[in-house]
Amino acid sequence: MFLGTLDPASTRADWELVVAFTDADTGEPLDLTGAAVLVEARDRLSGGIVLSASSGNGKVSLPDTGTIRIAVAAADMRALRADVYDIGGVLVLNGVTRQFVIGLLPVLDGVVT
Repeated sequence: MFLGTLDPASTRADWELVVAFTDADTGEPLDLTGAAVLVEARDRLSGGIVLSASSGNGKVSLPDTGTIRIAVAAADMRALRADVYDIGGVLVLNGVTRQFVIGLLPVLDGVVT
């Protein structure tokens, strides 16, 4: 699991996070077929969810064996204010829920219109 601060994102650009999962015993990429993924960012003051990416809403994909890609369009990022948000992500596979990220997502004002 990743604990910490992610690289900063911009309010004027697409945001992407790619995470690789490996089998603890073999070191091989984990077969994620049928996995459900949810990543949410929460406003630290209000506690409200300001960003949600999931395999259900199309913002999460499985581009390769053992890899998930979270992709949020610049249009969605524009809805955020420059701030630091709490972020968490879980993967559910074969009835087992794994937390793969808990941390902070700094979002910077991208300035350009």
